[in-house]
Amino acid sequence: MASDEQAEAVPMEVAPPLLAPDSVKAAELAALNVHKKLNMQAAPIRHYLEAAVVPVLMQGMQALCKDRPENPVEYLAYYLLAHNPQNTKSDPPSQPQ
Repeated sequence: MASDEQAEAVPMEVAPPLLAPDSVKAAELAALNVHKKLNMQAAPIRHYLEAAVVPVLMQGMQALCKDRPENPVEYLAYYLLAHNPQNTKSDPPSQPQ
């Protein structure tokens, strides 16, 4: 009898109600529309980064992997400053040893 009392004390889980197929499709459509809007907003940023930053960044990452300096972040920063294609200065910054 003690086990019957314990079984009654445990609350039963209630299954969530089933959603109507129309509401599920509407939710999917809304989610897809939000996703499309985000992709459209991100496209100009991606093109900008691919054109202006990625080429020199990849070259810097390759040099970083080749040289393996003790301070890789500082090395990459100096590399990017020294190899900036938009740099109007004639003297690149000197890299610390």
